[in-house]
Amino acid sequence: MDQDAIVRRVERGLAFVEAGGADAGCGRCHEKGGCQNGLFGQLFRSGPRQYRIVNSIDAVPGERVIVRVPDGVAIGAAMLAYGLPVIFLLLGASAGAALAETDRSDAATALGALVGLGLGVLCGPLVRHATSSRFTAPTLVRRSSNSCVAKVVSR
Repeated sequence: MDQDAIVRRVERGLAFVEAGGADAGCGRCHEKGGCQNGLFGQLFRSGPRQYRIVNSIDAVPGERVIVRVPDGVAIGAAMLAYGLPVIFLLLGASAGAALAETDRSDAATALGALVGLGLGVLCGPLVRHATSSRFTAPTLVRRSSNSCVAKVVSR
């Protein structure tokens, strides 16, 4: 997936790019059938986010660039962020139910689920750090001639 961004600053071989302004996403927020995800994101974000990326094209501040995220990385990140805690929650609930005495099985199941959920949330960043590599990192691929920043385009 490619996305337009603006280089905000450059430090020691890294470009700090800003992507995802008010018009981020597909642009169908106000249309019938639009998911409203862009509007939802604006409620909880105080401003555009900046991302640190290796400056492989010697971009300069103020320049528009194309940032490429390898295919499959977004779905993997979503599975890690949402799937892993749910799997741990279910495993914790199962363990709590299996280890509980018969008269306290509901409380043990709930406690096991909470412990499992907590472990799943804590393990997410550890797994992400252990599995991150140059194959999953976003890269600057070229300078952009697009005048509309932060529109997602497919390659």
